[in-house]
Amino acid sequence: MTETVETTSDQARRQRAALRPVRTLLAVYFGVSAAMIVAIGVLSALGNAQDPAVWIRCSLVLGSAAVLLAIMARATRGSRSALIRLRIITPVVLAAIIVIVSIPGFLPGWVRIEQGLCGAILLPAVILLFLPRTAALSRREA
Repeated sequence: MTETVETTSDQARRQRAALRPVRTLLAVYFGVSAAMIVAIGVLSALGNAQDPAVWIRCSLVLGSAAVLLAIMARATRGSRSALIRLRIITPVVLAAIIVIVSIPGFLPGWVRIEQGLCGAILLPAVILLFLPRTAALSRREA
């Protein structure tokens, strides 16, 4: 039986392929968050000023999306520590979204719907990050 040695580039290629769906979900999460900031800006410019809580909350969500995408970029290049960070931060962001959406009267209904959509986008990303085949990527020897 012949034993093959997997090269670092092969490992990185497999890691990129395994993380592609998560990267796509995080990009969509970023896009939805950015679109919300644009919508709030347009509404404000048209004279429909938004509560500071809406601006702050949506800015935080956009910021979290940017951070997750930056970490994802490192993870797709083969960084195991970045993958571990994703596995820690993504569920925390999802939990924060769920809590905020659950507080009655805190945000307008249309913002709660957008925040719920962001949570719905993150949920499959969290699930994919914790599948055994993805979790195993963080345990591989470099």
